[in-house]
Amino acid sequence: MFEGVSVKDARSTATLTDLPIEERLKQHIIDGERIGLEDALKIALEQYKPLDIVNVFLLDGMKVVGELFGSGQMQLPFVLQSAETMKAAVAFLEPLMEKIEGSSDSKGVFLIATVKGDVHDIGKNLVDIILTNNGYKVINLGIKQPVENIINAYKEHKADCIAMSGLLVKSTAFMKDNLQTFSDQGITVPVILGGAALTRKFVYEDCQRVYKGRVVYGKDAFADLHFMDKLMPAKTEHHWDDLKGFLDEAGNPMDWSKEEEGAEEPVVEAVAAEPVEEDTRRSEAIDAHIARPTPPFWGTQILNSVDIPWEELFWHLDLQALIAGQWQFRKPREQPREAYDAFLEEKVYPVLARWKARILTENLLHPQVVYGYFPCQSEGNLLHVYDPDGSGTQPFVTWKFPRQKSMRRYCIADFFASTESGQMDVLPMQAVTMGHIASEVAQELFKTNNYTEYLYFHGMAVQLAEALAEWTHARIRRELGFGDQDPDNIRDMLAQRYQGSRYSFGYPACPHIPDQFKQLELLKSDRINLYMDESEQIYPEQSTTAFVAYHPMAKYFSA
Repeated sequence: MFEGVSVKDARSTATLTDLPIEERLKQHIIDGERIGLEDALKIALEQYKPLDIVNVFLLDGMKVVGELFGSGQMQLPFVLQSAETMKAAVAFLEPLMEKIEGSSDSKGVFLIATVKGDVHDIGKNLVDIILTNNGYKVINLGIKQPVENIINAYKEHKADCIAMSGLLVKSTAFMKDNLQTFSDQGITVPVILGGAALTRKFVYEDCQRVYKGRVVYGKDAFADLHFMDKLMPAKTEHHWDDLKGFLDEAGNPMDWSKEEEGAEEPVVEAVAAEPVEEDTRRSEAIDAHIARPTPPFWGTQILNSVDIPWEELFWHLDLQALIAGQWQFRKPREQPREAYDAFLEEKVYPVLARWKARILTENLLHPQVVYGYFPCQSEGNLLHVYDPDGSGTQPFVTWKFPRQKSMRRYCIADFFASTESGQMDVLPMQAVTMGHIASEVAQELFKTNNYTEYLYFHGMAVQLAEALAEWTHARIRRELGFGDQDPDNIRDMLAQRYQGSRYSFGYPACPHIPDQFKQLELLKSDRINLYMDESEQIYPEQSTTAFVAYHPMAKYFSA
């Protein structure tokens, strides 16, 4: 088998029809091959009960898929093809299965939800796909779920495990609060926590401290499956205790966290810091005496789909982030670069071309932009931003930015003209979106079991939102007179080899996310149906906001 390709592409042995029916069914699942599947199932039904076909041969195939994915020999999109095939096989067999009242054919009940204030569901839905197609009953509550909904669903379905998902940093705080509520309610079943903002240390120390039951770090969908495959037999064999976790033969607790792959994160002891006087002195590394541009207009403009050339948007796509990040077509460590490039050329770029065409012909995304220019002045670590529609005497909002404690002592405020200079500067700002349709189309693909296409489309929508943000920033540079310095290739463009920088609230140099409320108010982003709720979540999901520092020294930095 060649790493980075599907099993079907690599197999050079006998065709499926030459295999014994048991192996043929298993191979259908491994290959993600639906052609001839129903014929194979009909043959198998002559010898086996429908439930045995599912629990033995089909689930054996999914087990192999999981092993191949874990070893890096199968990419995620091919895993989802296998899951689609499994779903089709079960749908064919289900009407033929005998239903015994009060019985359950599932291996266990798994409850999953995206926590309150978070609309990100790709990770949660991948967990749903993997566990459902490995024999578990998954109760998928959806996005933005308050703790009361999770508790009610747990009681109704008698879940063996609860999983909470979220992408935002704030979601980790909601997870911790939910765990405390679970404990207060007497719930002790294992809880899996998953999301990009989580760390193993946070889960096994901070979160475990507030929950009476056991918490588990779910680094990906297969980690959740691995845990459930160990949990359910352990419960049957009385080798599980809700408070102690897994037990050995002598009844002693076993530490599940030690079984996970990956090194332990170092534990850093907190040291109480001595109070220090705030440093507000301008960085000497940032030239204050540069020419300040005049914007083409003050206030905002809206750009609709007809104003945004799709060919330029596609040009700004970060293919590395899309293919390796969103789609997870990653080059295995041992694979030669030439082989990986050939695989991309043969298998992945046609997918990209197909989805570009489909987005255009089916009108699946509705890109919109609101951007504009606002008067501003700095004062120490503060940036005063004025409403261009007002008198300009009092700032509409004042943002405070952190300053580096060492190195060049950067602070975003230093990039703009100071109040002492007597000069009014310009702050460009932008908000971009792919529209609510992006989430609607993605959910429709998921609900109709088109798992692979769901992954492809969701990734395209996310990265096209980023591409639109990059395109809008390039437009701002041109309008301010710096466009002639832009690179002519996407690699240099994504490496920020142009003048200035685009910052979004929540990142190290401007970490205070609530500042975004006033930013959206200034932009009047509700005109493109883009807003932020009380949980500081941007809607629609495939949207980004930013402000631009055009100063030649403006680059990303950590404060």
